[in-house]
Amino acid sequence: MPPFVYLIRDICLLRRGPQDLPYSVSLLAAVAAAWLVLQLGVAVARAVPLEGVFAGAALELMFTLGALNVILTLRGLRNRFVQTATALLGCTLVFILLNVPILLLIGDPPTTVQQLSPLQVLLVLVSLPLLVWKVLVDAHVFRHSFDVPYLSGVVIALLWIIAGMMLVGGAVGGS
Repeated sequence: MPPFVYLIRDICLLRRGPQDLPYSVSLLAAVAAAWLVLQLGVAVARAVPLEGVFAGAALELMFTLGALNVILTLRGLRNRFVQTATALLGCTLVFILLNVPILLLIGDPPTTVQQLSPLQVLLVLVSLPLLVWKVLVDAHVFRHSFDVPYLSGVVIALLWIIAGMMLVGGAVGGS
């Protein structure tokens, strides 16, 4: 297995930080491409129309890279961009892969809460620890990258997820 996989595993287990990844623009490009392909693959597996998924995934990728670039530049830490972006996208790949079985079992998302089946409710509950874990991993990456306390990293991670969901949901849902 490539060393990159072990590094991402260790970041997800909070053992290492983004600074431990190699500074490689080509690795970042490969991870970003893999992230985009995986998003589209999950959509195909779930029989979701690709137009909206591709637009949403591309927008989410641009938001992640753009916001990360702005924050690091404002903090005078622009030199950390490649490793931080690689860590965020690489760890997100792990969480997408962990969520694929849940997403496939959930099936079509219902339009109202009352339409949720007991299995869908159970699967949503099962996915909550993965969401908490993702927030903690993102906070870990932000803490190291932005030189902030861990609690600040948690707040940034929560705001990051909410902003991404609102941006993608608003753009894709509004079109």
